[in-house]
Amino acid sequence: MDATKHMITSIFFLLLFICKLTSAIEENMIEDVKPMPVGMGKSEYRMMPEMDGGGPRRKLGPFQVCLVCRCCVTASDPSTCSNMPCCFGIDCQLPNKPFGVCAFVPKTCNCTTCASP
Repeated sequence: MDATKHMITSIFFLLLFICKLTSAIEENMIEDVKPMPVGMGKSEYRMMPEMDGGGPRRKLGPFQVCLVCRCCVTASDPSTCSNMPCCFGIDCQLPNKPFGVCAFVPKTCNCTTCASP
């Protein structure tokens, strides 16, 4: 009978220890959580006002950057070089690239006639 009381007492203290340990762990977890402010009132979602009567979005022309490229017949002789305009545009439909990857690609480059400066 004495062994049974000892076993029950041991199990009781073990359960008490486990409960105390889990509550201490929960308190530590709760302290790490920072409260987020919540807006008061009603949220309302609407379309943006129309611009120029063409709908809720602006329509932009194609983006293009034009630079002056130095075009040389031979790299060692600077007298064979001439400055030519080269225009680059944004292309987002690149082969072998994931969706959303864009790059500046040459659209019109007048560096094809470099043989005659």
